[in-house]
Amino acid sequence: MWNRIRNFIDTYDAFVVTSHINPDGDAIGSEVALAHFLRGLGKRVVIMNSSETPDVLRFLDPNNDIRVTGEEDSRAILDTMDAAIIVDVNNWEHLGNIGKALQYRSLPRICIDHHQGTVEGFAQHTVADTTAAATGLLILEFIRDMKGTLTLPIAEALYAAIITDTGTFRFSNTDPRVLRAAADLCEAGVNAFDMHRKVFGSKSWGAGRLLGPVLSTLESEAGGKLAIISATLEMVNNAGATYDDTDGFVDLVRAIKGVELVVFVKETGEGDVKVSLRSNGNVDAHMLAKHFGGGGHKMASGMRISGSMDHAIKEVTRTCKQMLGW
Repeated sequence: MWNRIRNFIDTYDAFVVTSHINPDGDAIGSEVALAHFLRGLGKRVVIMNSSETPDVLRFLDPNNDIRVTGEEDSRAILDTMDAAIIVDVNNWEHLGNIGKALQYRSLPRICIDHHQGTVEGFAQHTVADTTAAATGLLILEFIRDMKGTLTLPIAEALYAAIITDTGTFRFSNTDPRVLRAAADLCEAGVNAFDMHRKVFGSKSWGAGRLLGPVLSTLESEAGGKLAIISATLEMVNNAGATYDDTDGFVDLVRAIKGVELVVFVKETGEGDVKVSLRSNGNVDAHMLAKHFGGGGHKMASGMRISGSMDHAIKEVTRTCKQMLGW
């Protein structure tokens, strides 16, 4: 499965590694681990994203090496790259501004991802394994295939990726494959307690202040199978928070008995609304998001909808009930 990826990496010397907008632990962890590994092979590597790294994940990048498109010298840096490696995303829309930069430069591309719905022509070579719990798991398997060494920075980055996308091994994608991988990473030196504290136990005061207002918007539909929460820019600003601070809010609602799907609607101030879908396993969130032009995977997907929050909530609620027969 990895032959084409191995040959691609052997062909080029300088790589830009990137992932989706609003990167999560799987995106950042996969990028950081891959960058460390490639540098160990003597390659020149720059990680560059369309969005800033969330504060809780900055410990994975202690030297602030991750760049953001639009920075003063980002164009000059991209002009020196030979090729691109895209992780944890499989379409141009969710890649953001850096996707436009890659297309403009016609950089050769490979993609390593675990989401459904890979866009044809997105990369010259793609490894897409929707059975993998996280893209970080695929990066680990690639490093093993290359007979690489699991240094502590690589192991910690991959562990962060895995615990993010498995909800610390609580989600239905937790299987023997990912648990064995986690054990290997711990044997490589990862402290599981310390990593959990860094990724999930470093909430800001803004997050604490924002939790109440967001949960106060909780509504139920379809006899309690569908739960809806929302966050306005006013709520976020009054709490002194950012939307990164809402990570984990959905899981509190998903834990309510009888809830099969959580819809989290966020005001963007850009003429549209960001909608996150989280399933408890019996609902295909990707199918619903795809209807609105979004993507992801069965358990977690998202999309953007033009118009107001009220319009988005009504439209998503109507569509979910209709498509799911609720």
